[in-house]
Amino acid sequence: MNQMAAIKIEVDEKLIKDQLEKRVNEIVDDSLLLIDVKGLAKKLSMSERFIEDEFLQDPRVRLHEVKKSRKRWYFYKPTMEAITEILKTEW
Repeated sequence: MNQMAAIKIEVDEKLIKDQLEKRVNEIVDDSLLLIDVKGLAKKLSMSERFIEDEFLQDPRVRLHEVKKSRKRWYFYKPTMEAITEILKTEW
């Protein structure tokens, strides 16, 4: 008679959740084309006013601005790269 040893596997649910959330965020980031000020505020965990004052007036970010009527969007990847550059060089 074959006896199978009982195998106990412990699962770190928080680690799995964190990894899944990270991967989903990467997929979403890769698929984003445009983002607005509200989206930037959520993504950067900063207020819309702060983003307006600190980043959106910068020529490196304004270069990626798209306007339609009174609405403004920003090309996601180049805008995030410009904000990263600003954070690294000027903060």
